[in-house]
Amino acid sequence: MTASPLPAPEPLAFEALEAVYETLATGIDRAGQPMEAVFLAKLALILAHRAGAGVDFRDCVETALRDLDVVARPLPKR
Repeated sequence: MTASPLPAPEPLAFEALEAVYETLATGIDRAGQPMEAVFLAKLALILAHRAGAGVDFRDCVETALRDLDVVARPLPKR
């Protein structure tokens, strides 16, 4: 028997998303430019761990890459 996927969590309200943005910007500033990538990687891992199986992390990465000026390379298959 396979486990049913968990329902997707409710999206944040716009006001809550603005607060997340401000908190994230402050965290990036506090980490400083040399540690910015490390901070963001740690934050992503913490959020993925806390979100658990209910969030499709690959989809989140693909969504975040949209509209960036990067070479389109697909994520490796698992």
